[in-house]
Amino acid sequence: MQNTDSCRSCKNNGKTRVVEILGKPVRVKSYVCSPDGVHYKDKSEPIRLQLSVCPTSFCPANCPFCIAGGTQSRRRLDLAALERTMRLLKAEDRVRGIKLTGGEPMLDVVFFDEIVHLLYEVFGYEIEISVSTNGLGLRDLHKVRDLKYIESIHLSRHHYDDGVNKQLFGGADVPSRDELKEIVGSVSFKDIFVLNCLLLRDYICSPEEAHRFLDFAIDVGIPKVGFVTCSPINAFAKAQHISDKTVIRDDDPALLFTRGFYDYDVCRCRDGVYVSAEGELVEFYTRDTCTGGCGYSRGLVYDADDHLRDGFGGEIIL
Repeated sequence: MQNTDSCRSCKNNGKTRVVEILGKPVRVKSYVCSPDGVHYKDKSEPIRLQLSVCPTSFCPANCPFCIAGGTQSRRRLDLAALERTMRLLKAEDRVRGIKLTGGEPMLDVVFFDEIVHLLYEVFGYEIEISVSTNGLGLRDLHKVRDLKYIESIHLSRHHYDDGVNKQLFGGADVPSRDELKEIVGSVSFKDIFVLNCLLLRDYICSPEEAHRFLDFAIDVGIPKVGFVTCSPINAFAKAQHISDKTVIRDDDPALLFTRGFYDYDVCRCRDGVYVSAEGELVEFYTRDTCTGGCGYSRGLVYDADDHLRDGFGGEIIL
């Protein structure tokens, strides 16, 4: 079912509201996503937001489509400053989950471990912590003390072929198929791993290519794959943009769709299960997110410059 409401109309209809976060007014989403694109429910109080923490602004990869591209600063956050801000947010009960991202958050795994341990110390082990990484630090995953408590590690991998994938990362030394199999095999709780694949017109661009990628996930032992549309942020990304519905088709007999959600015209996602030719299963999801802006904060960001903002590149809260 197609939804025609816009972000502007959702604001006008009272689907956002202003809350105080550390003394600053921030307009936030006040509804939960809808399974049919029509009926939206109000969030319960207090309204909590996802928090992104960027240990460093630096990433050694050079992906031509990266929304965080162009930052080669090696700045990294200060642990004492992070702890002060996290304790303030904890006291206000405004955080519903935390994602470590960047830059490349696992560039220094020992530093990454200290941050994860600090976050659990402040918020408790009931908080959901996820990680978005290009995989460079996975070789030292055993150094993370609280690994078993992490909700998920989202590994960016944009092609099943090692050479093509490495090319898309600008030649960075990302893990190969064999290395991934070894890393995943060393962890007993394999459901922590998720492969995140960007859909690109010249790469993973058809149902057949998606099947090959899902078969790759089965082979390396990763139980879930995310297919995400490419944000048209530059000439390369605009040329490579392709609809997720072209690649992950409703009429594909190898796919069973289980649920989906709409967020007005800001985002659409679907979940499902893929069955390989050999009868093996892997979960998948697709996400189509617009980048035109929505006039409200969709999450808080603690950046490597030790500022808390109302979104990536947003206004400073603290």
